[in-house]
Amino acid sequence: MIRERMECKMARDFQTADSIQAQLEGAGVDVHDGMKEWRADGQQWRRSERKYNERPSRESRGPKTYYQRGPGKTLSAEQIETITALVAERSESKAVADYNRADEIFDQLQSEYNVNVDDKRAEWALLSEEYLLNEVDSSFVPDEDVQIKIGKLLGDRILARKCRDFDKADDIRDELREDYLVEIDDRSKDWVVVAPEGARWAGDEEEGDDNIVSKQEWNEEDDEDSDETADDSDVDAFMEEVLGSSEDKDGVSIEEGDSSSASLDEASLMALTVPELKEILKSKGLKVGGKKAELIERLLN
Repeated sequence: MIRERMECKMARDFQTADSIQAQLEGAGVDVHDGMKEWRADGQQWRRSERKYNERPSRESRGPKTYYQRGPGKTLSAEQIETITALVAERSESKAVADYNRADEIFDQLQSEYNVNVDDKRAEWALLSEEYLLNEVDSSFVPDEDVQIKIGKLLGDRILARKCRDFDKADDIRDELREDYLVEIDDRSKDWVVVAPEGARWAGDEEEGDDNIVSKQEWNEEDDEDSDETADDSDVDAFMEEVLGSSEDKDGVSIEEGDSSSASLDEASLMALTVPELKEILKSKGLKVGGKKAELIERLLN
């Protein structure tokens, strides 16, 4: 029963843990969470009975001081003051081994204010702000609404890790990486936006990289069944200019691959948008999926 109670506390199922504790007390068993010991002799606990008296007690160290992490954007000054007081009370409760009260305050902070406490780093923060954007090392800074979505996912990942649901935590990490190009550093508790693998954003100052995409192009759908099409008149004009008319001046059809057809020009293709390139590929019976650089290479080859 003691082991089951500990597993419930680890899973933050305090209601079941308290029910098991009541059953133990009814059977004459007293459990001391601070000492991690139990007894059923009817005697009171004494600090001198602790086996490792050489280790300094928490009382001798005093309560730990906690600091706020992140700006607390959604919190008012009054709420920050209340949270700070609750975190301090929790620290004092832990210092005197009143873990039941400490757990109550922890749950209150999470349910009422969406606040998490990091005991190892002696910090408290909104779940969405526990991991902060590292603007210096990021390829670019996302818009505010995108940062909010990223922060929400990061908060969900923190809760998943606390519940030991590591599969869910890994899924959220992968979602952040694939949908937002976000990489997480759990040691420094920050995140950055990275450039797409094998490419860089258009407008970067680095030279010599031919595989360049714009943010808009990177977000284009790769689905082969995409119904995005370019304006028909624009595509027809380009086809006529670059590929040549399907008939010669005398109205005689020019066979595919005839040397009289105009060759595809890389510079002209680079000037087109992704939907326009896909339309040309479709007219030639070629695969239309992929990034812009892949589409151009497919046309040139």
